[in-house]
Amino acid sequence: MTGIILGSGLHKMVEELQNPEVLYENNETFHKKMVIKANFEGKEILVFKGRSHIYEGAKEKDIISNILLSKNYNVKNLIITNAAGGVNNYYKTTDLMLINSHINNSLVKFSGLKPVNNIYNPDLNKRIIELAIKNKILLRCGVYFSLLGPVYETKSDIRILKKLRVDAVGMSTVPEVLFSKLNNINFIGISCITNLVKENPTGILNHSEVEETGYKAYNKFLKLIKLLVKEL
Repeated sequence: MTGIILGSGLHKMVEELQNPEVLYENNETFHKKMVIKANFEGKEILVFKGRSHIYEGAKEKDIISNILLSKNYNVKNLIITNAAGGVNNYYKTTDLMLINSHINNSLVKFSGLKPVNNIYNPDLNKRIIELAIKNKILLRCGVYFSLLGPVYETKSDIRILKKLRVDAVGMSTVPEVLFSKLNNINFIGISCITNLVKENPTGILNHSEVEETGYKAYNKFLKLIKLLVKEL
């Protein structure tokens, strides 16, 4: 079974599911959560709409709850997606980025996790890149920086991120990646670039704008997800 964690603005995918069965639902959190078992592209999948964040005051068990459920349902491959700010000057909004490394500033750590240089499977990422090229999907590759949130980056933050050669920045994913690794779940990380991180922005960013850009990227995101579910 394949599992998919949907980032902000990418939740429209639930409309594509066949024979959906809601396993869990919580509308009281900021990011409303739902877990759905369904059929998609001829396969059974587990879809996670929404996640708990550290800045919401969520406890560790809530932050990794999607991974725990993935483990309980014997998910073999997990696609972890997020909405992220593009730090790389070449990125544009609605770009998709395959995560090949990360910097963990979330302060979340798990005992028993051994140091791993290639925490993101390079062979699996290579397969996905080749798949994207074959199907004419622009897929960036880069480093994801995990911040605590819930505020967006200051000018000083941005200068540091650029010096660190970070490509995208967000407020999730890394705890899920680490716990997936600890539990031997195959995973990939995909960021949807919903805003550009600049020292001199032209406006004030808010969550609704992030979601709106996610909707604009939806068609290319859906095309990629369909390919991944079929091929992984």
